[in-house]
Amino acid sequence: MQKAALYTSGIIFAVGAVGHVIRLAKSIEIVIGGVTLPVWVSFPGVFVATLLAVWMVVAARRS
Repeated sequence: MQKAALYTSGIIFAVGAVGHVIRLAKSIEIVIGGVTLPVWVSFPGVFVATLLAVWMVVAARRS
C-alpha cells in the first residue's frame, strides 16, 4: 500500500513539473485574486516538483 501511495505522489508531482514547464514555454499568465503571478515563479516550481517526484519514486523503489 505504501508503494502505491509513493508512486501516486511521484506521478502527481511529475504532472505538476510538466505543468510548470508548459507555463514557461508558452508564457501562460496566471491571475489569482486580481494579482498576476510572474512567470519566473515556475522556475523554482519545476525544480521543486521534479525533485519531489524523483524522491517519491526512489522511496517507493526502496520500500
